[in-house]
Amino acid sequence: MAVFLPARRIFSSLSSSSFRAASANAAAAAAAATGTPASSADLQSLNELESIQKSEARSIQTEKIFGIAAIFVAVMAVTILKGGKDGSPVGIICGSATYWLVTAATIPITLGASLAVRHHLIRLGSRKEAVGYEYIKGDVRWDEWTTIKYPSICAVAGLFAGMFGIGGGIVKGPLMVEMGILPEVAVATSSTMIFFTTGAATISFLVFGSLPLAHGAAFFSVGLAAALMGQMVLRNVIKQLERPSCIIYGIGLILGFSAIMMTWSSIVSIMDGAGAHSVC
Repeated sequence: MAVFLPARRIFSSLSSSSFRAASANAAAAAAAATGTPASSADLQSLNELESIQKSEARSIQTEKIFGIAAIFVAVMAVTILKGGKDGSPVGIICGSATYWLVTAATIPITLGASLAVRHHLIRLGSRKEAVGYEYIKGDVRWDEWTTIKYPSICAVAGLFAGMFGIGGGIVKGPLMVEMGILPEVAVATSSTMIFFTTGAATISFLVFGSLPLAHGAAFFSVGLAAALMGQMVLRNVIKQLERPSCIIYGIGLILGFSAIMMTWSSIVSIMDGAGAHSVC
């Protein structure tokens, strides 16, 4: 996502045919400078580079969105099938061996998807290196290590988000900034991921009967309105000050406030005698 804006600027001024012409002219110029004719391998590399840039220039990555949506649907299907305290649509008894087996089925689904994406990113990184792809500020170099490190941290963030009700963006936002991703891209990406994780958590709580619909609808409406308002205000502030670092300061303030509120909420719950209880 970090290359969308630069790539879009490139391809708004160069059509596919003109890009091929520019690539051919570049190859010819290089050949003239070295005194050797452009080889088919050089032209193939230029075509490969063009293909990568055109792919990353697209504002909406349809296949990626459908991929995430497919995983979301699969996980939700498992959640609904296992049921909760009000029963299961297929007769699975809460707390039984079948119940826990179906619950564990989400692990191979998400793990398989993660391995498939990792394989794709490593291949894409190798293609970029082979054709001399020029990385810009905000790009992430995906390799054998980063495709394990960052998804693992995100998995832990998702685990804590489901266990304690915290927003996974509290971890993912700062993580992407640390990765070198531009702040505005980090916020947009984190928000997109949180849409799916919160959706999964919401449906799970509905299945278990732990979410009062009236309260959920009220909080959703307030949160949506506040998010839209914050987006507009922050966009104007960044435009006037020309300082994307405002996003980083905002993330820091939210992290600090969330830590204080979570600590206070935990203390109150402990003092009220709230403890572990059966999932059924």
